[in-house]
Amino acid sequence: MQQGCAVILAAGTASRMGTAKQLLSLQGYPMLEHVIRLVLKADFAQVITVIGHEAERIQHAISIPDPRFQWMVNPAYMLGQSTSFKAGMERALDLHTSVVVFLGDQPFIKSETVQRLWEMGQKNMGERREPFVIQPTYREKPGHPVWFGNVYEGQFDQVEGDQGAKTVLASMKRIFLPVDDPGIHLDIDTREDFEQAEHIS
Repeated sequence: MQQGCAVILAAGTASRMGTAKQLLSLQGYPMLEHVIRLVLKADFAQVITVIGHEAERIQHAISIPDPRFQWMVNPAYMLGQSTSFKAGMERALDLHTSVVVFLGDQPFIKSETVQRLWEMGQKNMGERREPFVIQPTYREKPGHPVWFGNVYEGQFDQVEGDQGAKTVLASMKRIFLPVDDPGIHLDIDTREDFEQAEHIS
């Protein structure tokens, strides 16, 4: 079965947090490790985590024994999230035609959401030939993770800055998956965000 690849974007400087938020401890684990463990619960063939800021500290602090997992260091991370997105996509598309993009500061997405997205993605990979995206929605607002299906190398070359893949999304068939999961919108960007997150079970 076409299993596809997951890419976790976690290279940012966390300037609004004032420290490497990837390593902030939530429920006994670094925040980024929560995201990695969530993604590995799904049946992805490969999971790539793109890091940049504090890359050595992150790799030292987070040990993932799963053979599907690999780190990728983006030396150009200071130029914006798009550089990590494109680097992760380029690596993933060496072997896969579907890629699911997660954000490293969204640790509260439900496993059920990831599983439902995975199942819908597999179904559409079997039915479609053109490029498409699937986005979960909560209260009619799209969030992450985002499934990119039937995609190919070079398709994301025009992505720049911190806008992620918005320009590409606009040109592809978009499918929305309603979920009961506020975690698809919950980015932890500031100290206040983190303090609130510490009280989420």
